[in-house]
Amino acid sequence: MLITHENNPVLPRNANLTNVSLLKEFYNSDPFRSFSIKYVSEGKETYIVNGKRYEVSDRHYLLANNHSEGSVLVDSKTLVKGICIDVSPSIISDVTAGLIDPGQLNNDIRIDTFLNSSSFFENVYPSSTTHLGKFIEKYEKQIILSHKENTILSNEFYFQLAERIIKDHIPILKQLQNIKAVKPETRKMILYKLMCGKEIMDSSFLKTNYVAEIAKEIGLSEYHFFRLFKCVFGVSPNKYLINKRMNYAMEMLKNGNVTVLDVALLCSFPDGFSFSKSFKKHFGESPSQIIKINKHL
Repeated sequence: MLITHENNPVLPRNANLTNVSLLKEFYNSDPFRSFSIKYVSEGKETYIVNGKRYEVSDRHYLLANNHSEGSVLVDSKTLVKGICIDVSPSIISDVTAGLIDPGQLNNDIRIDTFLNSSSFFENVYPSSTTHLGKFIEKYEKQIILSHKENTILSNEFYFQLAERIIKDHIPILKQLQNIKAVKPETRKMILYKLMCGKEIMDSSFLKTNYVAEIAKEIGLSEYHFFRLFKCVFGVSPNKYLINKRMNYAMEMLKNGNVTVLDVALLCSFPDGFSFSKSFKKHFGESPSQIIKINKHL
């Protein structure tokens, strides 16, 4: 039997609220009552936000604000564990005023206005990669316990959430403003595609060799992907891939009992010589020097 929740008047709008769910089936046509954090610790929830579909699964979360329209559906054979947190727009504004020096950012829109407006960038994030996500992971057990004991979380908890939301979104606002498009929706669409491309590279940087394939997958030409990625993230897609591989190679050399050739092949280099040359150019030291240094530690 599908549990439905249609515009339930019991739940307040623009207020601080935390709900913990454990469901197999659920539908809600009004999930965004405030600034909303939809965190899934286990399973999958499907959201429609302003016409776009988002799948939120294990240790990921969706962010959307009260200007967003859409729905949420849970349809699973196993229990889906989730936490829904609403942060009031007034707390977002108050915390922003306390954190941000008005002269610190040269923006055509203020961060608090951005967070509380229809220009906000709705998206799904891995919890391990953001200030907000790491905070929720750290306090997940405490949040669940407070829900079981029916205790109200203090304003301090919501202040801390707001601080992390703001820290995560200052660079996102800058990225949006680096995209030269008139309509906010166009900027959001482009940034969403670029983040999808970046996520592909983050998850497969050891085997991804052709930026053109990534561009095609996200619906951009290779040239536009190259130009827009560099504009938004400050580095070309090719350079981003190289940086990921070099940093991974450094960790392998420091922590593992591996040879230079092992690491070279793992990082998609054809041989140890070309890898060593690129590694030394990147870090100023050769792979063999790193191995030697760490053997004596």
